[in-house]
Amino acid sequence: MNSSNDPSHLDSIDLKKDLVEIDHAPAPLESLQAQGFFRPVPLWFLTLSMVLLFWAGLYLAFYSGGFKAEVFNPDVVSWSGGGAGGVAAPVDLKVIGKKVFSQTCVICHQETGLGVPGQFPPLVGTEWVLSQDWHGDNHLVKQVLYGMQGPITVKNMPFNNAMAPWNQLSDQQIAGVLTYIRSSWGNDAPPITPEFVAKVRADTKPRSEPWTMAELKACPKEMCSASSAAPVPAK
Repeated sequence: MNSSNDPSHLDSIDLKKDLVEIDHAPAPLESLQAQGFFRPVPLWFLTLSMVLLFWAGLYLAFYSGGFKAEVFNPDVVSWSGGGAGGVAAPVDLKVIGKKVFSQTCVICHQETGLGVPGQFPPLVGTEWVLSQDWHGDNHLVKQVLYGMQGPITVKNMPFNNAMAPWNQLSDQQIAGVLTYIRSSWGNDAPPITPEFVAKVRADTKPRSEPWTMAELKACPKEMCSASSAAPVPAK
């Protein structure tokens, strides 16, 4: 019997032929690669991505505020220049002061305002911050403007270190940070205004060296609330 005329034999040959073709057919991924759908990622793109990720990490590290809810709260932030009818909204000095404190003061005086025992004095309930005894608001502003050096006494505790000058800060920033520390951690003292800071700055020019406790004690006590200085025109 001729097997070439056997239908089952022909079907077997066709099946083997199909299997061989399938075995040698290109895989779907290889076919797509051959058509140019998959290409290596360019080196410049990888480099740019790494640079952007690095920049984003630095940005978050410096401006995230520790991801604390109180850093940005639209219910307490007052924006300037955006009031109704073109009238500027009032500036919240405490919001400005908290930012300045976090950037310039927290290293020494700590987030709690308790300072470092034996090294940096506390800000909580002190005669310096609350302008008690011989201390005035002008003494507090002078410290921030030009710094301090040598031994001082705070709450009957001796300290002998140096405070950096911050006269590069604006009058508003200094007023803000002083208002913040005078109303935080249980402190309750009136705010310091930018106009008062401007007055003290003008009265102490052209000083450049840090103050000592003896020098400040020799300066007459002045209070911001009693100051009648006219507002300084904006530059």
